[in-house]
Amino acid sequence: MRDDAFYSVLERIEDAQSLPELERAIMGLIDIYGFAHAGYHALRLPNDPRENPVVIHSYPEQWISRYRSQRYFEIDPVVLQAARSILPVDWDRLSVPEGTPQLLFREALDFGIGRKGLTVPIRGARGDLAVFTVVSALPDHEWQSLKLAQTRDIQLIGNYVHHRVLALCCDDDEAPIQLSRRERECLQWAAAGATIAGTAERLHVSERAVRGYLDSARHKLSSLTKAQAVARAIALGIVEH
Repeated sequence: MRDDAFYSVLERIEDAQSLPELERAIMGLIDIYGFAHAGYHALRLPNDPRENPVVIHSYPEQWISRYRSQRYFEIDPVVLQAARSILPVDWDRLSVPEGTPQLLFREALDFGIGRKGLTVPIRGARGDLAVFTVVSALPDHEWQSLKLAQTRDIQLIGNYVHHRVLALCCDDDEAPIQLSRRERECLQWAAAGATIAGTAERLHVSERAVRGYLDSARHKLSSLTKAQAVARAIALGIVEH
């Protein structure tokens, strides 16, 4: 994926002045990345009592109507796991319980929604929670290659979409950036020049966890790279140089 195409998507998201414009920006992902579908689902927004207040998607409307009428969002294994995780939920590795959850996936197949997907959980400092999902119809080997190469792009795009939704739908001032203890620790070691492996050893966690904490911190700091996140964290006094 060429960088100019990626940054073009980010610019379209940031420039969106309405939810329909944001939807068009998201749908641009399908052509650029070769996805079958893409969607953003706000489970909870600041000062918004509505249930599932914002849903932007490319799925068939009949499937969305079915999903809502059956309240599948309450038992959807993808949504439930994403709500508990800071790492992307890979549908290939998802364990689907017997009963209604498996029925959900069978019905999704009937509506042309396949079983190859990646869902990014998004959390904010004001209790907001959302998920961003891409679905693929590519052959297995092509999907595995695309997923490996573009997961971090999808994480960043999902967080950009969420930040734009907050700007468009939430009229209160943005709360100060709040990082978890682990996110601050990982940034602090990054500021000191430690590698992912070195940070994992010092904090007694896995390298995968360190990458997850750094990605989460980077998104909260609205930074494109780890270096930018470290620089902003230092400027804000979150970590020491």
